[in-house]
Amino acid sequence: MRILVADDHPLVRDGLCLLLKTAYPESEITEASSFSDAISVLQADRHMDLMLIDLTMGDLPAGAGLRAVIRSAPLTPTVVISARNDTEAYKTAYNAGGAAFIEKAYAHDRVLEIVERVLTGERVFPAAIMGSDDVDEAVSKAEPSIEALTPRQQQVLAFVGQGLSNKEIANRIGITPGTVKVYLNAIFRAFGVNNRTQAALIAKQQLAKDLPSV
Repeated sequence: MRILVADDHPLVRDGLCLLLKTAYPESEITEASSFSDAISVLQADRHMDLMLIDLTMGDLPAGAGLRAVIRSAPLTPTVVISARNDTEAYKTAYNAGGAAFIEKAYAHDRVLEIVERVLTGERVFPAAIMGSDDVDEAVSKAEPSIEALTPRQQQVLAFVGQGLSNKEIANRIGITPGTVKVYLNAIFRAFGVNNRTQAALIAKQQLAKDLPSV
């Protein structure tokens, strides 16, 4: 799993990276210290499985910065992190297209719980925020495309099309079944499908016979 962590405080980045690496030992984590830095990372390689982005970094206003990062990788779930816990902060994160909001005061277990929920396709915000008249329910979504998937996600999708189980896929490409599940959830989100049968149909319709090289 590939993760981008962006925060303008090195100590916060170090803590998040350590927490994520402990929870997901196979993960590859890239760090950024500003919105502009995060955008540059994504312009070079936008294939991330998860992003954790600070709400407030000095180079751009919070809403504009978040939108710019999310638009650089629109199929990647983005968890917004912040020392703030006010309603406006939540709305800014929600309207920018964030998948969840994590306060920096949260305990490690709660952070990982939210991350796990996001990886399974949930959008984690308080019900009062999601039901507010001030939030934008029409956050733009990119058109689904095989090219938007990472080579590893394409490979997993191809194996799903062949009818392999998570365990069989994991054995074929040398990762854990849990990581296969993360890739599958990303595929489901990208194409707006709910199960393996629908994903397999996409694989048969859109993927070439040869697996992408990884």
